[in-house]
Amino acid sequence: MDGLTLFERRVLDACLAGDDSRLDVLRMQAASAMVAEREHTGVGAYITLKVPDGTPALCAGSIILGDVNLDVAGVANGVATLLYVTSGKLDFIEFATYDDDWPEDPSLVSVGYLQWVPSSSGAFSGVPVKERDPETLAWQLQEREA
Repeated sequence: MDGLTLFERRVLDACLAGDDSRLDVLRMQAASAMVAEREHTGVGAYITLKVPDGTPALCAGSIILGDVNLDVAGVANGVATLLYVTSGKLDFIEFATYDDDWPEDPSLVSVGYLQWVPSSSGAFSGVPVKERDPETLAWQLQEREA
């Protein structure tokens, strides 16, 4: 197993930023998390995390955090970033470009957030914001069945 790269650590820290107490448990997990596997897909990557046995779980279900908005060098049209928590433990980070190849060694230009806003069709769209939106975060932290 490997340690997280600086890029992965910065993204994970951004995913876990905020005052919600549930994030404290995930930050504790992140402090000792290692990378079990890195899979490059050509248009993104999966970074599978391993949290040490005995580390407290957040919940019994699953959570997906997807409000981190990345600007990655060489990726012109943005990156979808999702952090998956499965059975209450950090599981994996998914990166997917919208239109570009994923760099072999990604370099972070900037990190922001998306505020999920309902549209007239009943769907939601992500509006870029500099600060994390508490309502969007609270909605994402709702536990789903594992």
